[in-house]
Amino acid sequence: MASYFYTNFIFVLLHALFVIQALKFSHSDALTNVSCIGAEREVLLKFKHNLTDPLRCLSSWIGEHCCEWDGVKCNNKTGGKVLPALSELEHLINLCLGWNNFIGHLPNQFGDFKHLEALSLESNLISSPIPTTVGQLSSLRYLILYGNNLSGNIPESIGQLSNLTDLDFRNNRLDGVVSELHLANLTSLTFFALSLNKLVINVSASWVPPFQLEYIYLSNCKVGPEFPNWLRTQRNIVSLHMSNGGIAGEIPHWLPDVLNNTGELDLSSNMLRGNLFQIVGKKTPRLLQLSLSGNNLSGDISNFTCMLDRLDYLDLSKNQLFGRLSPCWGLQSLLHWISLGDNKLNGPFPVYLCELKKLRVLGLHKNGLNGVVPYCLTGLYFLEILDLSDNLFTGRIPPFIKDFKVLNLERNYFTGDIPLQLCYNSNLQYLSLAHNNLSGGIPPCFREFSQMWANSSFDSYPMDDWRRLFFAMVVNIKGISLEFTTSLQYLFSIDLSSNALEGQIPEGLTRLVQLQNLNLSRNKLIGKIPLDIGNLRYLESLDLSNNKLLGEIPHSISNLYFLSRLDLSFNNLSGPIPSGNQLSTLDDQSVYRGNHALCGAPLLKVCSRDEHNEGDSEGDSVVNWFYLGLGSGFAVALMGFCGILHVNRSWRIYYFQMVDRTIEKLSIGRMITMLWFKRAFQLQLRK
Repeated sequence: MASYFYTNFIFVLLHALFVIQALKFSHSDALTNVSCIGAEREVLLKFKHNLTDPLRCLSSWIGEHCCEWDGVKCNNKTGGKVLPALSELEHLINLCLGWNNFIGHLPNQFGDFKHLEALSLESNLISSPIPTTVGQLSSLRYLILYGNNLSGNIPESIGQLSNLTDLDFRNNRLDGVVSELHLANLTSLTFFALSLNKLVINVSASWVPPFQLEYIYLSNCKVGPEFPNWLRTQRNIVSLHMSNGGIAGEIPHWLPDVLNNTGELDLSSNMLRGNLFQIVGKKTPRLLQLSLSGNNLSGDISNFTCMLDRLDYLDLSKNQLFGRLSPCWGLQSLLHWISLGDNKLNGPFPVYLCELKKLRVLGLHKNGLNGVVPYCLTGLYFLEILDLSDNLFTGRIPPFIKDFKVLNLERNYFTGDIPLQLCYNSNLQYLSLAHNNLSGGIPPCFREFSQMWANSSFDSYPMDDWRRLFFAMVVNIKGISLEFTTSLQYLFSIDLSSNALEGQIPEGLTRLVQLQNLNLSRNKLIGKIPLDIGNLRYLESLDLSNNKLLGEIPHSISNLYFLSRLDLSFNNLSGPIPSGNQLSTLDDQSVYRGNHALCGAPLLKVCSRDEHNEGDSEGDSVVNWFYLGLGSGFAVALMGFCGILHVNRSWRIYYFQMVDRTIEKLSIGRMITMLWFKRAFQLQLRK
């Protein structure tokens, strides 16, 4: 039913968007018994042939009567002329086929759309170069092809589209150079988007563009190494995105002058040098979203937000900024995303941030902040990502009762027990308390992290459509440090390593089936490894080293088919090392070193017969209990049957009569069989 509705919706949309030259019909002009022109039918079929249609939106385009095809309208006054007539294309104004999963190539026939004003094929699966004939669409105003698999160079003929206002080629596989010829006559252009391609923007420093842009999206295109000088001519910039553009050097002095109307600015992941206030300040009062992370900017940000009272998104991480946040920061009531990590901030935790009631993401990692983390943070009810790692915080961890998705407090000096209130974070999927001075046990209620259960559903991280990037965080997994950004949403991890935690590993942790990384190393844990550790079927990294664990390694550990890093070293484990499945690929002896009672491959110590027997005791005990239960059940059933016969006389008589008849039949059958064999043998001797 849903697919039927969707398909019909597509046709209604198609029909509405094929805007035709106005025709006035009287009541007597009804469309009856009209057949389309053969030449126009062939053009329609050729157009269909150039597209692969997995949703079968064009399935009715067969047969002779093209006037009856879905999305096609014919006029009886013109003898069946197709509206829109794709042969001459003189009436076609808008062609919008986005979000339809079309597969194939862009047909060269698009060059014949003489009156086409809008061509929108976004978010399909079209894989081909952009045809050079697109440059012939002299009336074109909107060219939207983002989110496909387009490849090759952008044709220079696009530079002839003087009426073009919106050009959007984002998120394709385009490469090559974009030169002044591509932009020569785009006098009407206001929206220019080439992000997420492998393009090089190569124009001279003295070039003056013929347009005034409002929206510029050039992220991941090479626009450097010099800051694009042509931008100084643009006075209407509302949104400027040039992240990862290979721009280096000093910030040009004219930049704030062109950002007076700018609401979105993203110059992240470049190599810009200079003071932060050379970019933003009193001349940029309209800024709503600002990302300058991953540069080499300096400056005191104590009063930074005093001049920017409209901000709702701020990312200044990975720079050389310093200072202590002033009360101005607490007045930014719209701020919901703050990332100031990897700078040189100092002093106590800025309590003014507790006033930001809409805050969803807070990153202050890798700074020099100290003192205790204030309990007022527990009042930020929308906070989902909190990263305070790599600072100098002391005291106890606040009793966070939140719906955190990410909580990273590693590499500080926190003391005391792990607060039980963390267990109320059912949406938690990344928890790191590593490298602190925590004591006590691992709370058994960690099993309540339901986001890590087998049937959990994922809700996407908070993000803004303008960036489509996630919070960046360095994660220690598989023994190395990796930075996660967009893929952070798919990471499920618990890291409690390098503390002073005691007690046993809670059995309930094996309920967290989605876990990919579990690191409990360098603690004082005792007891055995949980027998059902194999339930963590998505586990890729397991580190239990440098504890006081004892007993045998559970055989179920061989069920961890995705395991690529295992470290059980320096414990008191004993018995044979399990083998088979994924464990056969983990043949490094260092995985098991420091466990002197372990034996078997990959260690050189050979297991004795007794050790083999002990190693098999877990499986043998299961088998023994099975047979013991089977025998006991049979004995109980037999005793019950005999008891019934003893109590009920009529049943007893019937039972023994039945047994006698059965024995008699078996005896007669045996005698007949013997006589048959004897007779057959005698006949054989006579022959």
